[in-house]
Amino acid sequence: MIDNLSLKVTNINLTRVSCVGEKLCGFTRAIALCGLFLGGSLLPSLAAAIDYQIEVVLFENVRAGQAAGASLYVPRLGNAIGLNSDKAREMRYELIEEPQMLIDHAQKIRNSGEYRLLRHFAWRQPGLDARSTRAIRINVGKGINVYIPQEYTQYNRFVPAATGPTFSEGSREITTTTVSGVLEVSLGRFLHLDARLVYTDPDTGRSYRLDQSRKMRSRELHYIDNPKFGMLVRIIPLDDT
Repeated sequence: MIDNLSLKVTNINLTRVSCVGEKLCGFTRAIALCGLFLGGSLLPSLAAAIDYQIEVVLFENVRAGQAAGASLYVPRLGNAIGLNSDKAREMRYELIEEPQMLIDHAQKIRNSGEYRLLRHFAWRQPGLDARSTRAIRINVGKGINVYIPQEYTQYNRFVPAATGPTFSEGSREITTTTVSGVLEVSLGRFLHLDARLVYTDPDTGRSYRLDQSRKMRSRELHYIDNPKFGMLVRIIPLDDT
């Protein structure tokens, strides 16, 4: 597996929607009308906290059809860590078994008929700067075997893939999953989230890429998506729990 490569991607222009102060998409607006969004606070309280809890609801837009699908890709995972790994425990990254903050939002997605819940998960980690933090690996869904170039170091964030060994410079086989990639949270002057995810349709062999870096406000619900899949994210200082 290419330095922990794990997924496929697509050339999609992301639709960025922040749940506060920006135009809401239809689904986000529906949630907002239910009074589920919390107001954000500024970062002085975050700077005073030691650990943070990050909760994510990952979902698929089941009505997206074949729109905007592209050829296969997998994300480069670099030195991302698994939440159940020894390295994660060493760095005080810890999976939260029963996330609660976004449970109502997850249920609305289950009941919507327009979206399919892919995963609802959460973890805690120290507030580390960009040089010290580590991304976590995301793998959701069944395994999918693909081929990537034998040499892939020229690709920074995503690597082209194929269903067969078709690369002229040589190919290697790896296993990815329906959704794969990394999420990285760092703390500087602001909280920052870097998302590098790929949804791969096993039936069509098309990939959909979600590639975004953004500043995050604590306690605020953030909505990040592209036409095929997306996620709700909330980060809070751990003492708020």
